[in-house]
Amino acid sequence: MDEEAGSRGVGAEDGRGASGSDQPQSILIRTPNWLGDLLVSTAFIQAVLRYFPRARVDLVVRKGFEILPLPHRGTVLPFDRHATSAGAFGAGLRAAGYSHFFVLPPSFSAAWMAFRSGVAHRPGYRGQGRGWLLRPALSHRHRPRSVHIGQEYLDLLAPFLPSTSPPILEDFPAHLELSPEWRETHRPPVPAQGEPYIVLAPGAEYGPAKQWPTRHYAATARALAARGWRVVVAGLPQDRPLGDAILAGAPGGLNLCGDTDLPGMVALVAGASLLISNDSGAMHVGAALGLPQIALFGSTNPHWTAPLNPRAELLTRNEPCAPCYARTCPLKHLNCLEQLEPALVIEKAEALLGASPPHS
Repeated sequence: MDEEAGSRGVGAEDGRGASGSDQPQSILIRTPNWLGDLLVSTAFIQAVLRYFPRARVDLVVRKGFEILPLPHRGTVLPFDRHATSAGAFGAGLRAAGYSHFFVLPPSFSAAWMAFRSGVAHRPGYRGQGRGWLLRPALSHRHRPRSVHIGQEYLDLLAPFLPSTSPPILEDFPAHLELSPEWRETHRPPVPAQGEPYIVLAPGAEYGPAKQWPTRHYAATARALAARGWRVVVAGLPQDRPLGDAILAGAPGGLNLCGDTDLPGMVALVAGASLLISNDSGAMHVGAALGLPQIALFGSTNPHWTAPLNPRAELLTRNEPCAPCYARTCPLKHLNCLEQLEPALVIEKAEALLGASPPHS
């Protein structure tokens, strides 16, 4: 995205607000490695574009993510950790002459990359013994996981603004800029162009404590199919048996698990009338596209990782043991998801879709 999203520019000098010739001229942002966190970070990227409208804004992304239409004003640099080390990659950036290197991931290697780049301003959060690599090394303004991770990213801008107050997350929803050409290039051949459909994304790489039960997805798919909707299940190759089970009683359903690459999945979701998913990368894809969506939360905390989308409906049980952030339920009951009934999801879906189904 090359357009300037605002007119106010501010800068920094060793963590203090500055202006004029001290404004950042060339910014590099090390984005997160998880798809969901990367899409959340588009809020931060948009804030940088707005606050520093004359600066070049490049991104470092995990290899494979460079194909996504991320907001930026410069170049997207893929980093392949299997081909080169973080330190060597950072050293290779020295000649680019960046003035600021924002470090969003909390890992030591991300801070080491920034340190090796030789960039003067390397803001990031303390932790994992990496404080000496950052400049400034910041402490969190809020108790961990008490505010949205997107706001934690935005807080990194505070030292570089005259008021030292960070941008507000509500002003920066997640965003992908899909041009008609990009969509057409990556759109899977099915469903047919223009055909209404609903996407279910039942997978969650993190673990089963994030996954709404298969039988609940299946009940939802049957109900939506009975109302005339075509139901499409999207996911990774290992999710294909899950898709088959979900669609067993849903006539006309389409299981595309494993049949789309990342851009194909994004294009598929972009064409949907509704997305129903767990707290997953697919959920944040829907948010970045501004799609009507229902997000189902189990072991994780919607206050921390909710979709940045005003059109999203969040459903969670608020069990006494939640959020536990566990990959599998430590109490062996998974009540947070088991007792999140399909009837509630179907009710929310009908409200988002409207009364008239697309087919008789």
